[in-house]
Amino acid sequence: DLARVVDTIAEQRSLSRYNGQSAIGMNIIKQSGANVVQMAARTREVIAELQKEMPPDIDIRIVNDNSNFIEDSIHEIITNIQIGTILAVLVIFLFLLDSRPTLITGLSIPISIIGTFTAMKFLGFSINFMTLLGLSLAVGILIDDAIVVVENIYRHLDEGKSPLKAALDGTKEIGLAVSATTFAIVMVFLPVAFMEGIVGRFFYQFGMTVAFAVLISLFVAFSLTPMLSSRMLKTTHAASTDPAAAPSALGRFWQRIRKVLNLWNRGFDLLKPHYRTLLAYSLRQRWLVLLLAAGTFALAIFLAGQLGSEFIPQADEGRMYVTIGTPPGTDLDQTSKRFEQVEQVLAEFDEVTGTFVKIGGGNTAVTEGSILVRLTDAAERELSAIQLMDSVRLLLGDIPGIKYSVSEQSGKGGRGKPIEISIRGEDLNELSRLVHEVQAIARSVPGCTDIDNTMEEGKPEVRIVVDRQAADDLGLDLSVISMTIRSLLEGDVVTRFKEGDEEYDVRLQLDMPFRNSVADLGRIRIQSDTELPGGDKMLIPLDRVATLTRETDIGKYNRYDRKREVRVNANAMAGAFSGSIAQTILDSAATLQLPPGYDIRAVGQQEFMEESFTNIGKALLLAIVFIYLLLASQYESFFDPLSIMVSLPLSLVGAILGLLLFKSSLSIMSMIGIVMLMGLVTKNAILLIDFVKQQRTKGLSRTDAILIAGPVRLRPILMTTFATVFGMLPLALGLGPGAEMRSGMARAVIGGMISSTVLTMLVVPVVYTIVDDIVGFLFRGKKKESAAVEPAKVTL
Repeated sequence: DLARVVDTIAEQRSLSRYNGQSAIGMNIIKQSGANVVQMAARTREVIAELQKEMPPDIDIRIVNDNSNFIEDSIHEIITNIQIGTILAVLVIFLFLLDSRPTLITGLSIPISIIGTFTAMKFLGFSINFMTLLGLSLAVGILIDDAIVVVENIYRHLDEGKSPLKAALDGTKEIGLAVSATTFAIVMVFLPVAFMEGIVGRFFYQFGMTVAFAVLISLFVAFSLTPMLSSRMLKTTHAASTDPAAAPSALGRFWQRIRKVLNLWNRGFDLLKPHYRTLLAYSLRQRWLVLLLAAGTFALAIFLAGQLGSEFIPQADEGRMYVTIGTPPGTDLDQTSKRFEQVEQVLAEFDEVTGTFVKIGGGNTAVTEGSILVRLTDAAERELSAIQLMDSVRLLLGDIPGIKYSVSEQSGKGGRGKPIEISIRGEDLNELSRLVHEVQAIARSVPGCTDIDNTMEEGKPEVRIVVDRQAADDLGLDLSVISMTIRSLLEGDVVTRFKEGDEEYDVRLQLDMPFRNSVADLGRIRIQSDTELPGGDKMLIPLDRVATLTRETDIGKYNRYDRKREVRVNANAMAGAFSGSIAQTILDSAATLQLPPGYDIRAVGQQEFMEESFTNIGKALLLAIVFIYLLLASQYESFFDPLSIMVSLPLSLVGAILGLLLFKSSLSIMSMIGIVMLMGLVTKNAILLIDFVKQQRTKGLSRTDAILIAGPVRLRPILMTTFATVFGMLPLALGLGPGAEMRSGMARAVIGGMISSTVLTMLVVPVVYTIVDDIVGFLFRGKKKESAAVEPAKVTL
């Protein structure tokens, strides 16, 4: 007689659907220290078992599985290691055209990698993205020591020595140079492994893995490589007089192939005299060469300013997230209709294979939600995920009544976007003015999109202001007023109804027609303490003692360092870099007139990037100091390392050109590649200067020693450089899942190796002579003896 009794459900405050069908979503999160891939594999097994027990119309689908991208990335890195190994070995074969030394040098790669796994086991490392990335970058380096040793043994064989004698003399002669090059690489990666901050957590396992790998390769080069060389290699004379039978058809075919491949070595032999002539000219025009080197370094500094910057490169993980917000006060039904319009837009893309919608839930309002968009494999798409995001943004702009953001990772819709600018102060009106000015600046920056701020609008509300005097006169208590209104509007669970084994809440609430407007609320009657004749309590309409108005509540405000803060956030479009955009915004915002106590600065990923770049810079400085100390201790000289280390700045121009050529950014990945480069490029200079010093101890003049050492060391230097470059080439091409993250590192190394090799062969000998002249001038008395034994000059 008094109410409608309805068997229904509680008011819905969240919604999920997958490909347009209603769904219930569940997140499975790993515990700290657990393995994501193993957890996901076990979860799939459990889901397969549960599916058997489900009714036919209930389907369990895995909407998003992060382990797939991890597995694909690791598989791709392993493939890169295999391809890099093959390419490095082929380079050696192309130079030597002999299967035996190629086999001897090639063995150093698998032996070093397997040995590194043992070290990783003792250190508690797993086979993960960073450790495998370290091994993939080290593939070309692991063969370097063996290349230099075998090539030097080969040279002694050509002088007519026996294989055993050639192995002993060749290894002994090159021992100091090889150990110096390897320890220089180790000196680089130890500071990388122990960097501070978040970047240190990233690269600890990476640095230690590479350090152990190159140390094991050095051990192999000084033990297994000379032993096998003494048993397997033959002298040229023995090979030519071997009384073997006439070659078979296969042998004749190989001889033809060998003649074709030998064209490379013939071309290389033709290069030697030209290089010797150019080297001699450089020794005569030393200041011109120095000017060229200084110009090259200045060019590198200039080009570095043209590079974009970001914390970590955006990776194509085969998905994207669309975060959507509707105006405050929008109910769940209206929000769902807006999401349906977005789903229709997404369905127009052939690359989209599925959409999972999530609205509200938990502490999230019903006006907010996100859509996980699954894409086809990258190999099946013409556009990358980043390019597809730009297309989606264009179409979403036609849907009215929504704020949207499109990103490649979850949680980047509002806070957590790669570009975040913090505006801090006390006065809300002044903050609002500055926020809108910064947003206007952001809109003018090319490549900046999804621009928003954290000033949340207040939700619409009905505010009830009670006339306390009137309420007191009528015997109304304020707590009774508030509790009555709350119980009738929101409803109160007054008891529980039991039916069989189930229990249900019984919620008492005003029916919708009586709570649908402000006027309806005003007619609600509140029980008074005043008694009427007969003992009944007086009932007073709410609008008799209160004023009801529609207003907007106060939005949410954040504080940072005890100041009120509002953040302007944004995403970067395809081809743009978040770090460069944030810096451009900050540079323009620096021209704004800020009242005292207000400041504008970058936070979030930009803050992490600045901290990481600082830590990487410290690691780079430490690496240079360690390399100098190492070389000074090995050569027992404070001055010889200076001529060797001049190759370090010469590598920068190639590294930066490599990044520019491939349109890569300056990120923590490419920065680590540049640090890694510092250890790699010294090996060419070490091989050259070490041989020059050996020749000078035999009584040759400085010029003679350089003109002999240059052409002799040209071959092993080019062999190791090509092996390193081709070993890293699969990574630099940026193919496969997660390639965007790791390619910048390889591109910087390859570019730096090429430029440093070309310049080192001319600049380092010149700098060596200048340093030697300075030392001779400062310590002339100590140099008289060595100067007295100079033989006849070489005509240049």
